[in-house]
Amino acid sequence: MNTPEENWTPEERRLHDALERAAERVEPGPDGLARIRRRTAVVPIWRRPVVIGLAGATGLAAAVLVGGAIALNGSDDDTPVATTTSSSPASETPTTPPPATTPPADTTPPVQTLTVPVYYAADSGDGLRLTREFHTVETSLSPIAAAVHEMLAAPPADPDYATLWAPGAEVVAGEVGEGFIGVDLTGTPSLDATDSADLALQQLVYTATAAAANAGLDGSLPVRITVDGAPVERLFDAVDAAEPVGRADPLEVRQLVQINEPGEGATVSGPVDVQGEAAAFEANVLWELRRDGEVVDSGNTSTTECCTFAPFDLQLGDLEPGTYELVMSEDDPSGGEGRPPTSDSRTFTVE
Repeated sequence: MNTPEENWTPEERRLHDALERAAERVEPGPDGLARIRRRTAVVPIWRRPVVIGLAGATGLAAAVLVGGAIALNGSDDDTPVATTTSSSPASETPTTPPPATTPPADTTPPVQTLTVPVYYAADSGDGLRLTREFHTVETSLSPIAAAVHEMLAAPPADPDYATLWAPGAEVVAGEVGEGFIGVDLTGTPSLDATDSADLALQQLVYTATAAAANAGLDGSLPVRITVDGAPVERLFDAVDAAEPVGRADPLEVRQLVQINEPGEGATVSGPVDVQGEAAAFEANVLWELRRDGEVVDSGNTSTTECCTFAPFDLQLGDLEPGTYELVMSEDDPSGGEGRPPTSDSRTFTVE
């Protein structure tokens, strides 16, 4: 039974309008009648036009109600293909935007300029002792690792100094841990001199602890050495390194006179200021200034404290342009009866 148009519900009105618009877009083909006969000759009830029409109308109504659209394809059976869309208008922004993608963080440490203390060894006259240089490097390593790297790989500026470590070991990391300074190496730690294993271990310990202190960290901590992340029972198969190792007595292992400034090979302008530290009897340090092998000036200066490592400051004043060698040594109260006094030297150029 047909319902008068004026009594249609809103849904029926929208269904009627949608069917009418769809029908207006259909153009019959020249073989339309033959195709209708083929399709209605012998077909199951569920494929007959009435059933198809009802199903299509139902689908169309659902599509209209959810904001969908109908598209007629060009296949032989002209089956309507429904393409569903969002219930919001196409011009609106989706209510749930796709998650923002965050680019992966750059985990490469930045390259920075560091000045790090590096310990080497020098012949003091009564055997090898540790001595120190400051190296300025461009590195992405931590201050401790950078200093150890210089100790292992960089030659000293002073030709009187040398590392006790043979090539073959590299530093992986150097950081302050809980109660120790951790230094992780890779490769095979070995020695240039087989009788200097204890001093070579102290060379690394002094370098790592000085670098920590220079970076504002706790340089009093002992150093725990690992190789490829694993603990080391004995370093060089000669010295115990199973536990963190602290600094040995500096009076026993360090060169007793140390020039800090100017650095080896430096170019300076007057007035020339020499700074360093020494553990000297009665705080007395002797010095000679040489040019072309000849002594051009000499004298003595004092540290701030006797018999322990303490700073000194020597003012050489304005010097004529040229290259000089400065030799500073501890006083010898024995008059040659005791051990040879230790000394340090610097070659520098005055502009």
